Amino acid sequence: RFDWRVTSESGAEYTYFEASPKVPAPPPKKARAEDGGSGGGTNVPSFKVELISPASDRQVARAMPSPGLAMVAETPDLYRRVTRPHIDGIVAGGSLAWLKNVVSGEKERERLLVDGTGWILNIDTKWRSHPDARTTPRRDWLGHVSTADLYCLGILKTDGIASVRDLSAAHLPVLREMLEEGPRAIQQTYGVAPDQLRVFVHYPPQFYHLHVHYTRLENDTGAQVERGILLA
Repeated sequence: RFDWRVTSESGAEYTYFEASPKVPAPPPKKARAEDGGSGGGTNVPSFKVELISPASDRQVARAMPSPGLAMVAETPDLYRRVTRPHIDGIVAGGSLAWLKNVVSGEKERERLLVDGTGWILNIDTKWRSHPDARTTPRRDWLGHVSTADLYCLGILKTDGIASVRDLSAAHLPVLREMLEEGPRAIQQTYGVAPDQLRVFVHYPPQFYHLHVHYTRLENDTGAQVERGILLA
């Protein structure tokens, strides 16, 4: 009953579809006259669908209604006793397999903006209005109307750095590179100046492999003060 159109595909985990109802052919003129000229048609609205396949129990739970929220002050001791074992269990369950394919270049190669020594910069799948990276020439991305929704993701190549909690002074060089080279690449590709970007990490993150978010200031998705930690 619906026509399905792919609007965005990560190639590694997510696929977004837009479903539009199939509009029936208009009835003959005589039938339209008999029913008062309604002409048939449909009042069924279109809708958008996010598909994750196969989806883990954690991904299903994330999409379900929340039973409620609470603010927690996480001490170093609480992190060692509770949070870190929880993270290790998630990672051991294979939840990062899709990400390894992205970092290695096996998936989402068409979405790659920077392939640095210790990190990559990709178009985030949450930037759904981005022109199709597989079919639209990159020269057409510059100044594209969709840059109002700009959302890119910097991902560390090193395994074992689950979140900002695992960072040390040894990681400063790659973090500085992400902070300097990421906005530069975004400006060259899309024409958005570095002072128009918000660069931040989440804690807790959506997935436990260190990554950095790059969004336009007008786009406040994921920028909640209780989770977002600004780098710039």
